[in-house]
Amino acid sequence: MKKELRKKFISKRDILPEDYRKMASEKIFSTLEEHKLFKAAEKIFIFVGFGTEIQTENFIKRWINKKQIFVPKIDGNDMNLIQIKSWNDLEPGCFGILEPKHSANYVGEIDLVITPSIVYDKNGYRLGYGKGFYDKYLALNNHNTSIGISYDKLLQNDIPIDSHDKAVDIIITEEKILIINEKYNSNN
Repeated sequence: MKKELRKKFISKRDILPEDYRKMASEKIFSTLEEHKLFKAAEKIFIFVGFGTEIQTENFIKRWINKKQIFVPKIDGNDMNLIQIKSWNDLEPGCFGILEPKHSANYVGEIDLVITPSIVYDKNGYRLGYGKGFYDKYLALNNHNTSIGISYDKLLQNDIPIDSHDKAVDIIITEEKILIINEKYNSNN
């Protein structure tokens, strides 16, 4: 069932107009940058957007010299967190996605995890690409806050979940902020 949903929502994302995707990406990151959780964060783990995903390149380039930026590098069945100091530290890697050239895996605590998905639901659950990398990482609880970013047009009321699926704490779209974890209700 999830396999069919992945195809369905990737197709829906792929047909979103490019100007909408660009505007939404910019607005999502503008909202994130104004949030006090982001302002307080020193160590940020963020995916490198590819294809029609929310684009993270401008955000990463904007903050790479101001905060510690970590991005994923896939090693077999594991996702490692690698700090980058420059966009030029990246090269095509697993699945053709840009990854760090080096392999200095970071295992310490992260302040803010910005989590990718194909689609989120309003309960903070995500439909990813099926490898479980982020669910495994979120289950380690080695981060303070997890934020999901989503195009508002793709946000769902519910998606099927499994027992190992982990919800994010907050979702940011170009239209709104959804507080999933109640401990953040006063942290807007």
